[in-house]
Amino acid sequence: MKIDFKSYNHDKDFFRIRDFLQQTYVDGDLINWTLERWNYAAFFIRDMFEFTIEKWSETIGIWENEEGEIVSLVLNEAVGRGETFFQINPIYKDSIPFEGMFEFAEKNLQFEHEGYMIIRPRIREGDSRLEKIAKDRGYVKREDAKETTSLITFDRDFSYPDLPEGYVIKSMADDNKVVKRTEAFARAFGNWGTEDEVQPSSYLAPQRAPDYRKDLDVFVEAPDGEIVSFCLIWYDEKNKIGILEPVGTVPDHRRKGLAKITNYEAINRVRREGAKKVYVGDGQQFYLSIGFHHKQYNGIWEKKVKK
Repeated sequence: MKIDFKSYNHDKDFFRIRDFLQQTYVDGDLINWTLERWNYAAFFIRDMFEFTIEKWSETIGIWENEEGEIVSLVLNEAVGRGETFFQINPIYKDSIPFEGMFEFAEKNLQFEHEGYMIIRPRIREGDSRLEKIAKDRGYVKREDAKETTSLITFDRDFSYPDLPEGYVIKSMADDNKVVKRTEAFARAFGNWGTEDEVQPSSYLAPQRAPDYRKDLDVFVEAPDGEIVSFCLIWYDEKNKIGILEPVGTVPDHRRKGLAKITNYEAINRVRREGAKKVYVGDGQQFYLSIGFHHKQYNGIWEKKVKK
């Protein structure tokens, strides 16, 4: 089978890649991204890091067959950190051009740090074929870090206690408080008041993402009108799955049960629409405490070359 490389064109390829990710979802074995990660990378993280569509497009590689069907992809979330994600169509697993994918990533996604050029692909644990290729190309698996995906199924009660007096639960469909929602994000993730503080313009970007829904962007409002806890859930109707991204609570309002309430409210919303399970790209104890369990791990591999 003849496979050719194709440069990414945002106008033509965004939905092709989104559809590819949906079509290659394998229940029980996440070989590729779920759709929220693609939406989030294109419409939020790209904007937050102030990369133009044109510059970001240079970091995305597409390989397709003679019929124009996507065979494999190289994707990333944060340009400039060496992150690399290999996405494949399992139908063509014996024809995937992995060497070419590594070469593309090494050319377009490595970053400089302390005199070294570094690249850090993610490889699903248990993917012995890809792990061998990485080893042969001089990559080493880091032992100090890995990515965890957790899962919750619906064999449990998702009811939750009443909110503390004066607190209310809403969604961005009820009240599109972009400025306050952005501030809550910055406080929850620790970049409030720094040069990296997320701005409202960056939060408006994911609201333009095709799969973003305001009614699934849930938050708790405190008595003073501030947003203090939030949970955005994305719904993949084709595969009947929900995916949480992002989730957070501002420091002054933690340990009040607010995060569990926003998560359960979001989960209930996609459950009513037919979702069968919900994923989150995190393995923290909080998620385990509300019923998630660790589903899958991605190893972080690294290659450092003296500049």
